[in-house]
Amino acid sequence: MMLRKKLILLLLILSISSHVKSQDLVIEHGNLKIGGTLEVSESYTKGDPLVILISGSGAQDRDESIFGFKPFKVVAEHLLEQGISSFRYDDREVGASNGNFYETPLDELANDVSTIMDYFQFQSAQLYDSFILLGHSQGGVVATKVANNDDRISGIILMASPTVPMKDVINEQVALIQKASGKTEEDIQSVLSFQEKAYETARTNEGWDELKKDYQHLIERELSKLPEAQQQFIVDIEAFATAQFNAQVSPMQSAQMRSLLFYNPIQDLEGIEVEILALFGGKDTQVTPSQNEPILQELCEEDRMKCTIKNFPDANHLFQKANSGFVNEYGMLPKAFVDGFLDEISGWIENEF
Repeated sequence: MMLRKKLILLLLILSISSHVKSQDLVIEHGNLKIGGTLEVSESYTKGDPLVILISGSGAQDRDESIFGFKPFKVVAEHLLEQGISSFRYDDREVGASNGNFYETPLDELANDVSTIMDYFQFQSAQLYDSFILLGHSQGGVVATKVANNDDRISGIILMASPTVPMKDVINEQVALIQKASGKTEEDIQSVLSFQEKAYETARTNEGWDELKKDYQHLIERELSKLPEAQQQFIVDIEAFATAQFNAQVSPMQSAQMRSLLFYNPIQDLEGIEVEILALFGGKDTQVTPSQNEPILQELCEEDRMKCTIKNFPDANHLFQKANSGFVNEYGMLPKAFVDGFLDEISGWIENEF
């Protein structure tokens, strides 16, 4: 009787193991390690495409975790339920991945995706010959860069992805925040003028000390407009300005940001011949649809590209149902996508591939 129980338990363990859908793995290429999670559909057959998820700006983990919300984990699990396999990964220097993320320029970010595709085409237990790239925000820029140079890509999904250079995206963000704070048009133009000088400094990588002084003067002018009661809380203006400069301006010195500031995603989008699904949030204040959606729409029509463009009117940059759409409310919103968002992605994949 004891032997029979052990046999039944062993068979049960083997049965469970044979249906494991999620697998954590590390892809190695030279000194580079890319850690991620593979979700394999039980209905997998050779020839099915693999969806690779590429996160937005900033060093993100494989789930793209932000304020308790895990967008990529939710997307991957939904795709799995629909019989669609996916791989999501940690950015460099996050989780199981190594390297220096902020010193990784755009071309190398694209190479990381190519490395992942090489692994799944030649080395993994389940081999894939075609891939769908799903890029969120900056990840969409990376996806288009890869798709324009690799015929293994059968389609790309752009989640709130910019169609203008990063400097224009930042300017739009700055203007919206300034307006929401009650700043005058003169104040806004003063800040945008400084931003342009910062971009040029980043482009040439010269004049950072002078830029820091200009920033301190800008901060001093802004602080002088505050009520005296509020000014008293800023004991050391120079130290305050330095802290703000290091947080908001210094990141432009990184190799990655310098590679993105003046790069126009349209130059890669124009050369893409695969199916495109572009998703925008109507209340997105980070990659605004008003700035980016019409450019893609015009490009798709002029070049007769295979585009599906969908706008979710109530969605923010993370495609949550939003109120203002600003970043400061992300953490207060339900950790879920707006209605219809996930079905739009899986439905498009099922219909097109």
